[in-house]
Amino acid sequence: MTSRAPRPVVTADGPPPRWPAALAAAWVGTFCLVAGGALVWSRLRGGSTADQEVVVLAIGLRLVTVAVALASIQPWGRRLPGWVVLGGLWGAGAVQLAYPLAETVVKLVILAGLREPVDKGISDMSAQGWFNFGATWLIWGVPGVLFVLAAAAFGRQVPHARRWALLSVLAGIGFLAGLGLLIG
Repeated sequence: MTSRAPRPVVTADGPPPRWPAALAAAWVGTFCLVAGGALVWSRLRGGSTADQEVVVLAIGLRLVTVAVALASIQPWGRRLPGWVVLGGLWGAGAVQLAYPLAETVVKLVILAGLREPVDKGISDMSAQGWFNFGATWLIWGVPGVLFVLAAAAFGRQVPHARRWALLSVLAGIGFLAGLGLLIG
């Protein structure tokens, strides 16, 4: 038997915060609108359709994370098992934080003088590399942190939350690795 998503638990501190999930949904939804608009604009102007499938896939996957975030705070989300919503929140957080955290570690290692940069990818220390680093945190890192906050708030309502959190983080990172292999 599956447990349905619980009703918000009201403690002495009040109900769990809804703002991380709402802000995550808005942040990612805005990304989807901007990316989708750029895709449509490119098509209308007769731009190349090469590699646009990846953008469509990214938008689709991110729209799923919007639905998961909303399911954690909307009444209709209570129809879903709590572990599914919690797993989706933790998985979305892990997937979106993996790359920005990895790039942060690489840049810190280079800045500490432990490795030399190769001037491309996450070790690019040029102005463009730092711009891309900021954009990575803006597009992936900020919503990743919001999903983690939403998962922590929602997890207080789900039995065995730690187990689901760990499994979801591992599954999210595994999914990201598989997607990278498939696309790359």
